[in-house]
Amino acid sequence: MENYFFGSLVICILSFFYFKLIPCTKISNLIGYIFLEAFLGYNFYIGYKYKLSIKESLIVGILGCGFGIFLLFFATYTYYILNDIYWSNWMVEFYFLPTMSFINDFFKDMTLIYTVSLIILNILLVFLGSRIRYCKEKFNLIKQSKQKNNLFTYRDFL
Repeated sequence: MENYFFGSLVICILSFFYFKLIPCTKISNLIGYIFLEAFLGYNFYIGYKYKLSIKESLIVGILGCGFGIFLLFFATYTYYILNDIYWSNWMVEFYFLPTMSFINDFFKDMTLIYTVSLIILNILLVFLGSRIRYCKEKFNLIKQSKQKNNLFTYRDFL
């Protein structure tokens, strides 16, 4: 599972360099959607890759968002106790940089609610990936049992 944390961190670091070094244009913003797909797709893939129960998938999702939760804790402190909106958004910026193209297109002002919704979305993607794998395996078992029954009836006719 430690690869999960490393993979998310690599996507965040690559998107950090991309969005901080390249000027924001429409083309760079469109290319930036690759980071969004990679970040969200990676969370889904982790849930799909490992055979997880419902509890395990929620726990893995929460642990995978641990970096964002950690940054959100300090950002919330900065926002509510120190009353500094700029620094609170700056603290969590590293976590939501993979989704910066989406932010540039659909949001005017950033709030901490976006970070909370991104954390919830990542947890739900891990959960959804594990449930889809469970349903797929269940369907394959049903399909295999039907094929075995059909195979036996075919042999009987030979």
